[in-house]
Amino acid sequence: MSVQNDTFILSKRGWLISGVIGALFLFFMMTGLHLFEFITGALLLAVLAIFRNPERNTAETEYERIISSVDGVVLSIEETEVNQQKMTKVTIMNSLWDVSMLRAPFDGIVEGFKIRHGASLPLYNPMADTLNEKAVLSFRSHKGDEIYIEHLSEQSCFSIGIELEKSQKLKEGSRYGFLAKGRSILYLPESTRISVNAGATVRAGESVIGYLNAA
Repeated sequence: MSVQNDTFILSKRGWLISGVIGALFLFFMMTGLHLFEFITGALLLAVLAIFRNPERNTAETEYERIISSVDGVVLSIEETEVNQQKMTKVTIMNSLWDVSMLRAPFDGIVEGFKIRHGASLPLYNPMADTLNEKAVLSFRSHKGDEIYIEHLSEQSCFSIGIELEKSQKLKEGSRYGFLAKGRSILYLPESTRISVNAGATVRAGESVIGYLNAA
């Protein structure tokens, strides 16, 4: 599989639906069907907002930083255990109006990933963790530190998109996928010094979540 980075101002995933809705909008505008013109115009604006794909760059230059992979609000920061290894769990919630592009947390290598296709229940539903569409990814830094990222979709008609290959090298902030709405969890090494608090707003490709080997 050949992976190409999506760097257009509108994500390639949104081209088809935007084109179809745009054509309908023009048709209704030319035929004077104002109600349908208004509906399709509003839908077109919504789709353009969901699939917008801005450039992002971190302003900081600190070594071994971890930047956010997703736009949203930090819900919680907790200690947890993964595969008998103590880790820090950072949970981020992104809304439909946040930028939906997912970005690499640091310079490193894709250790692996898997996607589970499924439902799109609200996250307060006790079955959401079991049934909703989910992507789980593993990234390893050049110094050997490994982090895990879990993306869980919620109440969205747009599926999770992951464009990666195993052992692929990624630059910090490079785009690797799409999540319209849902919850993302970053599992970081216990030695990570966290630089955000619960309630903070973060931006993919810009906001620094923490620093490796700094605890």
